[in-house]
This record gives sequence, C-alpha cells and structure tokens, in this order.
Amino acid sequence: MTAGADVVVVGAGIIGSSITYQLARRGVSVIAVDKGNGPAEGSTGASSSICRAKYTNPEVVRLASHGLRAFGNWGEFTGLAEPRSGLRNIGVLWILGADRHDVAFEVTRLGAHGVAVEGLGPGDIAERWPALSTCSVPFDMTGQVEHVCAPGEAYLFESGGGYADPVGANQDLIDAARAQGGEVRFKSRVVGVVRRGGRVAGVEQADGVTIEADLVINAAGPWCNQLNDLAGLDLRWTLTPTRIQTVYRPWPADLGPLPVGIDFTTGTYFRPESGGQQVMVGGVMPEDEQEIVADPDSFKMVPDADFTQMKLAAFHHRVPDLEARGNVSGIAGLYTINREDVHPVVGPTDVDGFWVANGFSGHGFKLAPAIGSMVARAVTGTTTGFDTDVRLDLFSIDRDPIDVAVKNVLA
Repeated sequence: MTAGADVVVVGAGIIGSSITYQLARRGVSVIAVDKGNGPAEGSTGASSSICRAKYTNPEVVRLASHGLRAFGNWGEFTGLAEPRSGLRNIGVLWILGADRHDVAFEVTRLGAHGVAVEGLGPGDIAERWPALSTCSVPFDMTGQVEHVCAPGEAYLFESGGGYADPVGANQDLIDAARAQGGEVRFKSRVVGVVRRGGRVAGVEQADGVTIEADLVINAAGPWCNQLNDLAGLDLRWTLTPTRIQTVYRPWPADLGPLPVGIDFTTGTYFRPESGGQQVMVGGVMPEDEQEIVADPDSFKMVPDADFTQMKLAAFHHRVPDLEARGNVSGIAGLYTINREDVHPVVGPTDVDGFWVANGFSGHGFKLAPAIGSMVARAVTGTTTGFDTDVRLDLFSIDRDPIDVAVKNVLA
C-alpha cells in the first residue's frame, strides 16, 4: 500500500506536531507519523514545559521569546476555539546567587530583545511569595560544609514566563494541523527509507505502508539516530538520549503561590503542578544530565530514591516551612542532548530530500512553536502569523558550536 504527500514528518511529539501544523497552515500536503499509540508518549509527555527566554545566545533568546508569544496567545496561534493548553503566566524567578549589578545587566540584555524581565530584591520575594526563603548562599548537598543562610542582593524575574500543559499542547497542535488539512498517524513505526534517483523519497512503515514524499523531516526525538542511520546520514553532532528525572510532592494551599523557580544555589527548578495542589521539582546541575540511555524504548521511568531525596532536601531549603511529609511521586523521561553545544540541529542535511530537527537538549518544548515556523518558512518561502524571524541556519548541521555559559538545560 502506498500513500503520498509533499512532506513526511517522522515523530509527532511537540516538535513534529509543530512542524506539521506550520506546514499545513501554509497549504503543504503533510503527513506526520509516530510509532506511539497517541500524543506525548515520548519526551513531550515528561517535559517540565517551562516557558522562559533567558539564554546565553541572543538569537536563541529571541527564538524563545517568539515561542512564548505563541504560548501566550495559544488559541489565536492554533486557531482552536477551546485549546487544552496555553501559557500559565506565573512568571519565572531566577535565583542566581548574583549581585545587583549582574542582575541589572541581565535585565538590560534580555529587555533589549523584548523579554519582559525585572530585577527584584529580597523584600519583593517575601511580599510576592512569602513561602520562599531569600537565601542565596549555595547549598552544599553533601552536608560537609556548614550552611549559614544569607539573603541575596537581587533576583531576576521573567514576568512574561511560566509553564504550559505539555500533553495538551501536543494534542492541540495535532488538532490544529488536522484542521488545516494535515494528517497525523499514530501506531506508524518507520522501518525504512525510500530512495529514488539518488535522494530520499519517502518512508516505509512496519505495517507495510509506504509514504512517498518530496521531503522527509526527522523529528523523532530520542529515536532520531535510528532514522538518521536508515537515511545514511553521517551526522557529526553527538546526540544522546539521556534520562532526566523529576519529582512531585503535595503543595499546601496555606503556603501561598509559587512562581516557576530556577535555583542556581540549590541546583533545582520547581513549578506548580495539578492546579497548584502539587509542586514539580527537578535538577539543573550538569550531573543531572549524564545518564545516557542505550535504548529509548527501555529505561527506568521513575526517579531514583537518592535523586528524590537530594532534590527534595534542596527544595525544602528553599521553602523552610514545608513539612517533610506527603505522598511523593515522579517520572523520568528523555532529553536528546547535543553534547557539543546543547542546542538542536535543524534543517537540510547532506542527504538530499532529508532534513533533521533533532537534539533539543531540554529546550524543545519552549522553542517548538518557533522551530515549526523556522522549518516551514524555509520549506515554503512563505510567512504567516506568529512567525519568528530567526534564520534556520542558526541551528544548521554545518555550523560551529554555539557559545554557551553552561552545557546543560540552562544554556
């Protein structure tokens, strides 16, 4: 059995569904195929889905801010009357352990790119989020260094940031793509690549269906290397499926509101979950992103006991009145980390008819609306609403590694 389209997108997670939607809304005949049974079974479903724009590279700052604009106007962006997701605009508090001059520099730097950001003092933190300690002294998790709390001089607050529902966002983009004439097929594992006239001309599925296409785009997340191998692509970037852990615990209503928090001094991030009844806690240390997974179909999907204990201890330091009790749960998912510069590779490859959108290194969710725009604009040469103006070659496969402050999710 043979089907056909202008473009086949392999992978229908947040990146693949965004590309599919952006192509479909430009009138491109596009089919997305995904081996899963439904949306968000891969990396997307385990995403922390934090939406923020603080990055080292100014072009990535702009790209993330364009993603924020889409999430902040999600119904208009997707064209859906009742979308499941959208930006929960509670802001992102960066606890950097920095002085007021460094924070003021970041306010100026990010503000120059249109990011809504401000500097806060300890009094502002106490007033807005009274449960949070203002301590900015690095917390030694080994217990070998005596800790004496002291408030920081200043904190960075992205007032335009927040988080979204990752599963809902994925389903919304699928619905939006279908409304524009695009197809999204699940239970459709790709097992081969069609070649014709020296170029890639489609994909072969495990169920015997062949889909012919002028262009195949690899958006397969942690499975990207398998498809690149099938296409005969020798990609010089090292893309590793990497296990990432997060923990959930109850959040008492009497402790008041929480922002999204990115806490350099404890090596954690946190955000509300389940309508504010829980809090999600994860890690932002380089060592939290080192567990490479050989088979993306087989890995431990619950957090380790020592990780849970360590991150919750760090979070309790940030919220000293939080009782150390309650049901603790968690999940482990996968980042596909580009070990050279923790940024994705996106666009044409040396294999004619084959493009990639791989190696998002934990940045994929927040960048997804803009990445879809970049790819679709490059494929069609046309622009539409909410498009980013950041060039596709920012992430080209033949670029030099992007200069970053740290080689982890906070790059």
